[in-house]
Amino acid sequence: MSVPGTSTDPTPEPTPEAFGKYYLIDKIAVGGMAEIFRAKTFSHGGFENQLVVKRILAHMSENEQFVQMFLDEARVTALLQHANIVRVWEFGKIGTNYFLAMDCVEGKDGKLLLRKLFERRKMLPREFAVYIAAEAAKGLDYAHRKSTNAGQMMNIVHRDVSPSNLIVSYAGEVKVADFGIVQSSTVVETTARGTLKGKVEYMSPEQATGESLDRRSDIFSLGIVLWEMLTGRRAFKTDNEIKTLDKVRAVDVERASVVNPTVPARLSDIVSRCLEKNPDDRYQDARELHSDLLNFLYPATPDVIQQSLGHFMQELFNEEIAAEHARLEVGTRLARLVHDSAPSVDLEEDWEEGPRTNSSPTVAPTAAPPKASKTPLLMGILLALLGVTAAVGAATWVAQKEPETVVVEKVGPVAATSISVRVSPVAGSLFVDGVESGVGTNIVKELTIGPHKVEVRAEGYDTWTDEVEMNQGERLRLDAKLVKTKAAVVPTVRPPPTGGGAVVRDTPPPIVTDAPPPPPPVERAKGKLSANVPGGWADIYVDGKKVGTTPLIGYSLPPGTYQIRAKNDASGLDATRQVTVKSGETSPVSFTAP
Repeated sequence: MSVPGTSTDPTPEPTPEAFGKYYLIDKIAVGGMAEIFRAKTFSHGGFENQLVVKRILAHMSENEQFVQMFLDEARVTALLQHANIVRVWEFGKIGTNYFLAMDCVEGKDGKLLLRKLFERRKMLPREFAVYIAAEAAKGLDYAHRKSTNAGQMMNIVHRDVSPSNLIVSYAGEVKVADFGIVQSSTVVETTARGTLKGKVEYMSPEQATGESLDRRSDIFSLGIVLWEMLTGRRAFKTDNEIKTLDKVRAVDVERASVVNPTVPARLSDIVSRCLEKNPDDRYQDARELHSDLLNFLYPATPDVIQQSLGHFMQELFNEEIAAEHARLEVGTRLARLVHDSAPSVDLEEDWEEGPRTNSSPTVAPTAAPPKASKTPLLMGILLALLGVTAAVGAATWVAQKEPETVVVEKVGPVAATSISVRVSPVAGSLFVDGVESGVGTNIVKELTIGPHKVEVRAEGYDTWTDEVEMNQGERLRLDAKLVKTKAAVVPTVRPPPTGGGAVVRDTPPPIVTDAPPPPPPVERAKGKLSANVPGGWADIYVDGKKVGTTPLIGYSLPPGTYQIRAKNDASGLDATRQVTVKSGETSPVSFTAP
């Protein structure tokens, strides 16, 4: 899974979403189990804080085992405070979504770095490869030695050390990320027997055979990463996972100096010691590995190499950096619009007060204004000047308005003409003039001056619609309260009592016609489709229609034969399989990540 600081083919326009106190201004990446956003929080005096929010996908929030893994990651990582580890600041649940808030590292992960170099037919300079491995070893050593506040050793094993989980910042910093499948003495292991966790091609031999692990397993995985950075090749990757597992278990890999003769023998020895099959023959801790790598770099110092690596990253990704900054600026501006248009107090439902007593200040119910009318923000300012009592009364009035009521806020000259749509009780898709313009519970969209048709759609709910007339500098706030679609009432037929008699039907009563009604069609039980991309992810299409993202589990389909397509533009995966779904059965399909 992608990690903080990565970027995978961003969408043309950021669509900020309010998520608790966080404003998700740009989606960085999405995997089969979670999605990652660049986010911001706003506070008094124009203060802004930038971070990354990792949020479980909605369909995974009901998976107790995955939620437990997510909680384990939060518990462990929250205790890790080190310059070479991505810091987790908060774990929580908003609505049905569990999330982690963590450091935002401005940079790229190792996988994207190596891919960019491969596209340019370049090798990563040797001193940078050694420095990245040394810094990662320093972070891992801290995690391996970490103890609880009570002094109990946590015995942390990352279990997923790979290029995609090593972040290199544009300033040359290196951080270990994504402790999503961490093993620790403080974590209750829920992995089913015979199940492997981690990326197959970066596993240690003992991890690939399901044996117990300690810190030396992470050292082997880091050795694979260093081998690949020095050679520009993949150490164990084959055309299928079974062959890859066999190669890992046998440690079927040549010395780095054999694959790339420019690698000095001394450095090749360090890599080979990391990749020993027997854990007793490897470095026994990451601190020892870190020391040997620094000795190899001598007389160059880590500070000097970090500065050079930072310049190297900025030059290599100069176009991406410019695009990221532009998107960040646009996303922040739109998120600020969402923040400014939101009420200053938004009580949770459980804290709403009941009906007011006679002693409570109230305002007589007021009929909702006509649909074409707009209430300017000046009225809100006037109410605020009247004091707290009038403000409370105004809140009562707002709650009695029709759902479609639109509030227009005019705050002097505004650079953008926009709408802010608050969607409840579930997230929905915003369509403006028939074009999809965002998804979420609080969506901001800039519009041109003139009339527009606004719709909000969500599965299982009636489409909410409104028409707005936009004027220069207007910011409209729309409250889209979705109503569940009413299920069609199907008459229930009871068999006649013994001895004959008329068929008895429940309500509604049958319609008397000259001809008898046709017999109800016999519907065959549906089957299910499950799709997965081991070691990666993809969007899944069924006969050309997107139905979800891997892992797709138990997707219901009528019996029949379908064309199943897996597509991930970032990794280059685009494959199609023909699958026959049978009644009452689950049909699995698997795609191989590039």
